[in-house]
Amino acid sequence: MTHIFDSHHEAIPRLRSDLELLPVEVDGKELMLLRDPNGYSTEELILQPEAQYLFFLFNGTDSIATLRRAIQEETGQDLATDILLQLVQALDRYYFLENARFAARRDAVDAEYATLDTREAAHAGSSYPSDAEELTDFLQELFDADSSAVGDTAPVGVITPHIDLQIGPQVYVPAFRRLQTADVDTVVILGTSHYSYEDLFLLTEKHFATPLGTMQTDREFVQALRQHSGDVFTHRDVAHKREHSIEFPVLFLQHLFGNDRVHILPVLCTSFEEFLVEGTRAAADAKYSAFINGFREAAAELGRRVAFIMSVDWSHVGRKFRHDFDAAEVLETVRESDFQHFNALEACDYDRFYTLLRESKNATQIDGFACITTFFDLMQPRSGCLLDYQLWHEEERASAVSFASMAFYGDGDSGEDA
Repeated sequence: MTHIFDSHHEAIPRLRSDLELLPVEVDGKELMLLRDPNGYSTEELILQPEAQYLFFLFNGTDSIATLRRAIQEETGQDLATDILLQLVQALDRYYFLENARFAARRDAVDAEYATLDTREAAHAGSSYPSDAEELTDFLQELFDADSSAVGDTAPVGVITPHIDLQIGPQVYVPAFRRLQTADVDTVVILGTSHYSYEDLFLLTEKHFATPLGTMQTDREFVQALRQHSGDVFTHRDVAHKREHSIEFPVLFLQHLFGNDRVHILPVLCTSFEEFLVEGTRAAADAKYSAFINGFREAAAELGRRVAFIMSVDWSHVGRKFRHDFDAAEVLETVRESDFQHFNALEACDYDRFYTLLRESKNATQIDGFACITTFFDLMQPRSGCLLDYQLWHEEERASAVSFASMAFYGDGDSGEDA
């Protein structure tokens, strides 16, 4: 059993880099909330805004004594060593420090999750209603409010957001209404991975439970995909535990298809930024090619009829996303950039889309580049259409996120009537 940090002279463990530090208002006062989005700690710390400075000093080498001197030199404040120690101990108690205590906690939580047959909903009650009837009414109202024409042709794939369902749920609807017409037995969800970059693709065989029941994962497909790709991808699936980019699409699939009509193939796609930086294509990477070829072979062997969901949010700009400017300064530029991307994708001109991202170094931080790349290499769509688009300006955090829905069609098909 590891003990809580208790020394004025030993080096303070480094603060975990995966924590979130968010501005909050409490009783009219601006404060900071420190929390663990990965769920290893269920505790949250409310801190004074000045406390942000301390965390830059938790570098894994300084002690309480040297930390005190650094703060005094930088700010002129002489904080008592006992006060600093109490803060460090609170961070340690909540598993916020990179040390053996946190490692033991992480390993235990991950091991427990690995044994589960079903992945439970992580965002029910926060991002959407936890009551099944209330959730059904919420979703049905969204579909009732959408009056766009669906057309006669089913898409081979759609882009939907994964923006919080309290912010932009209506943008999901046009894509799912079109997907509802597809004659498929497996829906492949290519979700953006926010919590892990352990591998190019993160698979799971777990079923997905929500207040609407349990949607079955096509385990036979997952196993065949692993086999045909040479079993080169990690079997750790803990990245799925809190990931919303697959959970949110599952809700819409359950509402439209129920839990028995289709299965899902949940795949988290991690960052492909290294390909943009190096100016190479993902297809040149051996592991990526193993996935693409393995998927095709598995689908053919099993005779699966598939459609795709790319769970993607578009641009992320402003202070919240570590830019040194307010989002308000660039909103029009972001819109123009977004529609350049949409125009390229509507024409199914992936080369143009890639070039735009490469030339700008993905300046607006489109988080689903990997999902889109994978879909285009697997399905090679011939036409696409933009269905809806919104830009959410979070003024209090000087940040903005744009998101959209799109539909893509195959040989001989067209989104013209959609």
